Amino acid sequence: MLPNINNKHKTIMIVFILLLLLFTVYNNYVRERKTVYILSELNEGNENNELTSIEDMNNIKYTNKKIMVHVEGEVVNPGIYTLSEEARVFDAIEAAGGLKDTADRRKTNLAKKVIDEEFIYISAEGDEEFQNIQLGSNTFVYSDNGGLININKASKSELEGLPGIGTTLADRIIEHRNQMGTFNSIEDIQNVSGIGEKKYADIKDRITVK
Repeated sequence: MLPNINNKHKTIMIVFILLLLLFTVYNNYVRERKTVYILSELNEGNENNELTSIEDMNNIKYTNKKIMVHVEGEVVNPGIYTLSEEARVFDAIEAAGGLKDTADRRKTNLAKKVIDEEFIYISAEGDEEFQNIQLGSNTFVYSDNGGLININKASKSELEGLPGIGTTLADRIIEHRNQMGTFNSIEDIQNVSGIGEKKYADIKDRITVK
């Protein structure tokens, strides 16, 4: 009887040990699966966070770009103002406290996009055209021309205020005007040496012949 009992005990022990081993192996397997899953989620979360951070940085970089403009004339608070690079003329006017009652509102293009270092002059109703006003580059005068520079009458300083038109090209425009007569259309300015299609495209919305 004793040998049978011992064999039975051995069998039970062996089964118990096998079950314990199986349980241990299964438990380790489940733990590893959970660990991999958690790490995978963390990695995905980090990637998403990284992407979000990059997008946020790009947005911040974009929205933080600033320009400075000088606003004078018929505004409440003339002066120099810092604006977003996407700002329009109405943003500059709003920063300057708005238009005075005497401002010529019909001749002001509020939707025009402003550029860095631009000088914006809002004229009063009845003001004469600013033909001889001495201004620096990036000048945009809102007067009886609706803000356009008359290339048949503009002074050298006014021409220099046009994008890409420096001293040399301003002199050439005036010389061409004196020698050949007035421009019949704004396209004729391309007849001036140094003003090609690209430069014309930059200034065509800012000039007139009337």
